[in-house]
Amino acid sequence: MTLLEACKAGDEAAWQRLFRERSSQIYRWAVLLGLGSAEAEDAAQEVLAIAARRIETCRAEEALGSWLYQITRRVVSNARRNGWWKRAFLGAERDIEPAFDHEHQEDAGREVTVRACLEKLPRAQAEVLVLMEIEGYTREEVAEMLGVPPGTVASRARLAKKAFQAHWEAHQAPLQEMGLSWGKR
Repeated sequence: MTLLEACKAGDEAAWQRLFRERSSQIYRWAVLLGLGSAEAEDAAQEVLAIAARRIETCRAEEALGSWLYQITRRVVSNARRNGWWKRAFLGAERDIEPAFDHEHQEDAGREVTVRACLEKLPRAQAEVLVLMEIEGYTREEVAEMLGVPPGTVASRARLAKKAFQAHWEAHQAPLQEMGLSWGKR
């Protein structure tokens, strides 16, 4: 019996395994799609709660990652929309802070810069960049996850890489003026 089948059958141990195996990935997606650490934790919990309620709609074990990503993307979109409302009407600004554990301060700074650059990209381009370059999915897998043709994924990836590079270099210039450098990636 696959993990998906066991979850559909209501096997509590299977659910615990699913949560254990996928929660950090869902959290990472939420952070890289623009949520802060606390918001991403809440989003990951919400994604897993939705998954538990809607597991019957996942069609195959191989589609589990795509299915969870689709839920994550909707939850993140709603959280970002709510965050915009708070910033616009309550004046709450959000600074980007490290959301992952790092051994070195330099790595934490790099994470913040990467996330700041990702936030400047159009959402569709940022998603493709995160899924392909950070998560390591293939163009075809990303196309399936996003429900778009592989050619669209390739186009978005090309545009995203170019825009990301420009934003990265713009972030590096002030750091170099201060005598700091993270190098090119």
